Amino acid sequence: MRALLFSLLLLVSSQAFAKQLVLIQGYLGQPTSWSDSGIAQQLDNNGWNYAGEFIYASEGARLMVPVALRARPPSEHKFYRVSLPTESSIQNQAYFLTAYLKKLREYYPQQEIILVGHSAGGVLARYVMVTKPELKINMLVSIASPHLGTDSAELGKLVGNSPLAWIAPMVGASTINRSQGLYSDLLPEMPHRFLYWLNRQPHPEAEYISIVRDEQSPEGGDFIVSQDSQFLENVYSLRFRATSYVVQGSHGLSATDGAILLDLISERGMPRLSKNILTLESGIAL
Repeated sequence: MRALLFSLLLLVSSQAFAKQLVLIQGYLGQPTSWSDSGIAQQLDNNGWNYAGEFIYASEGARLMVPVALRARPPSEHKFYRVSLPTESSIQNQAYFLTAYLKKLREYYPQQEIILVGHSAGGVLARYVMVTKPELKINMLVSIASPHLGTDSAELGKLVGNSPLAWIAPMVGASTINRSQGLYSDLLPEMPHRFLYWLNRQPHPEAEYISIVRDEQSPEGGDFIVSQDSQFLENVYSLRFRATSYVVQGSHGLSATDGAILLDLISERGMPRLSKNILTLESGIAL
């Protein structure tokens, strides 16, 4: 009887410490962006099992699990991809992401849920956390995200409101017209704009971490989002709560992001340095 109770306690304890990781792509990104960058493979090689992709169908949110994955030995820690209309406004994308997270929370009511968002995906994740605190998200890691907005969105709005918008579909650039709502949401923050409102809302208790591109990178830094905009500490409601890591690179996802992410979500305890430049050698964060 004692052995049975011990086994049950061990199972409950193991499940309680398991973590669920949701990868959220940015503007024009795809669920496969995390594989293309090598991040998904890094997770898979370090004890995180890919558990499927959330999609939205006629019956609502569904988790699509490839047949090949069903035969794999289960792991405590799992990660997921999500299907999103990335050209849509933050609010519209949030409808889908919220449905996915509600489904995930139904599956795992007590386990940690970590959101990782690249670019606009980081802003989207934060918006969902603010508007749906009942989801009880435990950690947000944003990568090259425009938390204070981006001049690129201003340029997109300018083009969309010019005669160029009429010819955009003819030259294969109709995404500019479809993205006007998202551009509005990502305009540099100032009163009466979306990000000004979001950045002053109460943020739920969670760990907030941003991975920031160093503007002095040999690659030239991030041409899409300024360095200052990527710091979560610069968000008014998070100015004393967030932590950032500055790394070399451009706007896109990279293997460097995967190495840092693994340190952040594992039990290895990477030192929490604020606004310091990290270098990588052989995949090890220094």
